Parts: sequence; C-alpha cells; structure tokens
Amino acid sequence: MTVKKVDGRQQRSERRRQQIIDAMIRLINQGVYIPTAQQVADVAEISIRTVFRHFSEMDLLYVEIDEATKPSYLRHFSDQDFSGTLASRTQRAVDARVHTYIETLCLQKAAHSLFWRSKLIRDLYQANQDLLKKNLFNMLPELKGVGLGTQETVIGVTSFEFFERLQVHQGLSEDACKVLILNLVRSLLSEK
Repeated sequence: MTVKKVDGRQQRSERRRQQIIDAMIRLINQGVYIPTAQQVADVAEISIRTVFRHFSEMDLLYVEIDEATKPSYLRHFSDQDFSGTLASRTQRAVDARVHTYIETLCLQKAAHSLFWRSKLIRDLYQANQDLLKKNLFNMLPELKGVGLGTQETVIGVTSFEFFERLQVHQGLSEDACKVLILNLVRSLLSEK
C-alpha cells in the first residue's frame, strides 16, 4: 500500500487562498464593492504580501470569486424543466433569474463598480450575460420566432439591472418584482 505524502506547504497555501476569497466575499457582502488589498488582508488576518502572492491583481480575485460562486447561482438554471406551457416556463425562467439576482446582489454591484475600470471584469460580465441569454432562449424558444426588438426587450426586462431598478430604486418587494417582470415578458411574447 502506497501512502500519499501530504505537502504541508501546499495545504497551507490553499487555506490562505481560500481565506482571501472568503474575506473578499465578506467585504463585498458588507457593501464594500471595491475593497483594497489591505482591507482583504485585514479581514483574512494575513499580510498584504500574502494577498499579492496569491493574486497579483485584485481583478484576478474577482474572477476567482465568480468561479467559486458560480455553482451556487447556476443551480437555478441547470435543473430547469424545459417542458410545459409557455406560461409555466416563463414563470420558472423569471423565478430563476430573480432568485439568482437576490443571491448575487452584492457581487453584481461589485462587478458594476469595476465594469468601466477593468476589461477582465467586462469580459467576465459579458460571459455571464451570454449564459443568461442562452438559458432564456432554451427556456423560451418562442423568443426565436419574434423580432429582434422583442428579444432585446425580454432580455432587458429579465436583466439584473431592471430587477435592481425595481427593487432598490423603486422599493418593490421581491414578489412584486417577479410579478411585474413576469407580466411584462408574457405581454411581450403574446404580441408575437
């Protein structure tokens, strides 16, 4: 029987990396959307040098956070039932989006805060938007049969930005947001 040798330095390095990621997520969830490396180091209780040893740029830390949190919010889309009536599929698509937006509200705001400063963040954001669009078209293939204007409007009213507008700026509840978005999508698709 061969005993696999454990590399203590490698394990310690992985723990430190996870501490950094956890600290960054904690800060973002507290509303610090663009934390400094020093703030991350302080929350992680490590040196700033250790932060930069693992992440040479703070943008790379955001990418790592996206990868770490993606399974959590993609579960709303991966187990979708693509059968049923247009009304039931629309309901499920809107529910999945709103649940995802609620879960990732602070991370979305952090991405928006950095959007214009970082090509890496813009590219990551666009890749996530492409995933959302692909899911929407899979859930609602009827979108392929409507005009580009209607497609873009449905994408727009099911977007995080529209949800944020309704909930944060207009003060609507989560349920009120869902109903409004659902009714808009149903109305747009019934006009085809």
